[in-house]
Amino acid sequence: MIRFSNGEQVEFLTGSGALGFDGRGWWWEYPLRWAGILNPHDFAIVVKTLTLHPRRGNLRWYAPWRCVRLIRGGSVNAVGLTNPGVDWWLRTGYPRMRRMNLQIVVSVYPESVEEARAFARKLQPLQVTALELNASCPNVAPCEADAVSHVRAVAQALAETGHPLIVKVGYDQPYVAIATALEGVAEAIHAINAVPWRLVYPDRPSPLAQLGGGGVSGEPIRPFVREAVRRLTQATRLPIIAGGGIYTLHDLQELWAMGARAFSIGTLFLRAPWLPNRLVRMWRESQANAYCLREPL
Repeated sequence: MIRFSNGEQVEFLTGSGALGFDGRGWWWEYPLRWAGILNPHDFAIVVKTLTLHPRRGNLRWYAPWRCVRLIRGGSVNAVGLTNPGVDWWLRTGYPRMRRMNLQIVVSVYPESVEEARAFARKLQPLQVTALELNASCPNVAPCEADAVSHVRAVAQALAETGHPLIVKVGYDQPYVAIATALEGVAEAIHAINAVPWRLVYPDRPSPLAQLGGGGVSGEPIRPFVREAVRRLTQATRLPIIAGGGIYTLHDLQELWAMGARAFSIGTLFLRAPWLPNRLVRMWRESQANAYCLREPL
């Protein structure tokens, strides 16, 4: 469990966009939500990443397979931050989430410090659990500036809102240096974003090669996540949110033992959307049982 400076606590978060822009999920998840099998209230809902202006990206709603493919144990996507922009979300998504009484984490992708300040002005009045700076997206061109100083400057601008700030880092970044530079600015580090295909499968062509290869999520990136969590817990005092390849209770226990104090579940919503809530219940029951065993008779 991670407690933020505003008193909000998070233990389980959805991966950015796993339940869409408003926590209701994508259309194929609606029946599960209506049946009570998928309950968004078990999670802090991380909104699908927003940009300052609408971004076309690669996703076409009539043909999602164009940029998202299931692979063995996971998925690869080259969505490219397709989204209708923050102003649309403020008019549409945010009011829905407030009506549903959800924990809201707003994921944003500013391309510059100026854009981060513009985000800050728009987001400051909101009642949210936290903001998440998506500092790494494997499906868009990387920032040409020094990654550490750029991410710190953008994070400082977002932190002007007064909302707690989570920073999601990527494996292909100097993520340890970024995390240590963010102490005193961010309140948590999310490790990690989807891993570029070329790093996971260096000798295999991606099914999304025409879109740059895409980012891999799910079971195939477990070793990358564990390496990142281990290195970050050794290097920074910031609490770590572990995300990537979390499918089982054993995954949660292993990441907790490595130092993670909250968990982000993403690809499991795509592959088996009836399982994430069950996994949360299993974790909480295991924690309750462990607490009972520690209590003296």
